[in-house]
Amino acid sequence: MTALREIMTEDVVTARPKDDLLTLASMMDANDVGFVPIMDDKFLGVVTDRDIVTKGLAKETDYKSVEAQQIMTEKVITGLPDMDVMEASRLMKDHQISRLLVVEDDQLKGVVSLRDISVNNHEETAGDTLSEIKQSGM
Repeated sequence: MTALREIMTEDVVTARPKDDLLTLASMMDANDVGFVPIMDDKFLGVVTDRDIVTKGLAKETDYKSVEAQQIMTEKVITGLPDMDVMEASRLMKDHQISRLLVVEDDQLKGVVSLRDISVNNHEETAGDTLSEIKQSGM
């Protein structure tokens, strides 16, 4: 059994609830990522590049006034550090997500992507999960 803690990326860029859209977009660009977890003293949610466009820019004329806490997704599917990779892959497939935030005691521990699963000798699992996600239209 391979646990998520063995394959997760631990150095995850995070933002604060009051960070504006420009700050979020700049962080994503500088770090070549498509999402940013939102943290205060604990994990609160996540903002994706799509959220910035659909919940922020498309609805507001003044992007500097829109804060992360206004557009973040709060109900995020997460895994635990000791969760088995196969179980995590099923969870990702069931919820049609390509990355899983690893949270324990309201603290962000890392993130696992389909790429992480594939690179760590679970190519077939990652491929099956990706196929399921693509078939659903994500």
